[in-house]
Amino acid sequence: MRIAIFGTGGVGGYFGGLLAHAGHQVVFIARGEHLRAIQEQGLRVQSSAGSFHIHPAQATDDPAQVGPVDYVIVAVKHYHLDQAVRQMPPLVGAGTTVVPLLNGVDAHETLIRHLGRDAVVGGLCSVMAMIAAPGVIRQEGDLRRIVVGELDGRPSARLERLVEAWRACGVQAEQAEDIYAALWSKFLFIAPLSGVAALSRASVGELRRIAPTRRLLQTAMEEVAMLAHASQVALPEDAVDQAMALVDSLPQDATASMQRDVMDGKPFELEAFSGAIVRMAEAHGMDVPVHRALYALLRPQLDRAMEGGQGGEG
Repeated sequence: MRIAIFGTGGVGGYFGGLLAHAGHQVVFIARGEHLRAIQEQGLRVQSSAGSFHIHPAQATDDPAQVGPVDYVIVAVKHYHLDQAVRQMPPLVGAGTTVVPLLNGVDAHETLIRHLGRDAVVGGLCSVMAMIAAPGVIRQEGDLRRIVVGELDGRPSARLERLVEAWRACGVQAEQAEDIYAALWSKFLFIAPLSGVAALSRASVGELRRIAPTRRLLQTAMEEVAMLAHASQVALPEDAVDQAMALVDSLPQDATASMQRDVMDGKPFELEAFSGAIVRMAEAHGMDVPVHRALYALLRPQLDRAMEGGQGGEG
């Protein structure tokens, strides 16, 4: 398979690196020092599940040099998506499948507006991975999960080929019958956790141990569940319980990715999380007071970070 990884940060670098290491033709779309390091020294992946080095690695910042591919794996930060999607058309031909692995629940809508409905599917991933240094991806922990699905709910051969390729690399990959339910189940977990952790600067262990903070986190999850039901998404009835159980299973010192970005003064995905929740709630005539507060209190920090012009690969 010929695959373009658009956004070679922790997610794209790791999951795309696995496919390249398995022998697939993978081109990494990257930028800056990270791109130069990959071009000159290859892509190194450090992982508890097995480290490897792809050298030489195909990498560029110009999709026009690549041309149409079988799959485009989109793994940029959500706040970079509008800019990134405008660069993607040279990668998309008649048989191309575009797979978003972003946070939030609406990335596929942005991709459809620019690339057409036929090319785009839904997708999500769960992994702890980051750029450790230019040209180096570090992956930690046992969680290496990808879920993809056709937006109309039908099973498809094009997604099964990709799922099987990742499974062969040891990834817990699956094709969902209802990708919207899968997206919202992750959203219900990650959006509240990211907002509460970013504002409190607390570790996961502290969030779940301190009773008022734990209640706030659970209430934020209940707001997302309420919004999902209003949006006619078939969430499991115990979705909040499942999300809290996942919080309880995380290491004591774990922190949310958005929390780390906030503490480092970098741009962060507030608009994809609490911002999106507030906007969707307003459209439904609903109130989400916890997320309104999270959004209002974190927005000044986001404005400062965006003015500073920092950003990451994804």
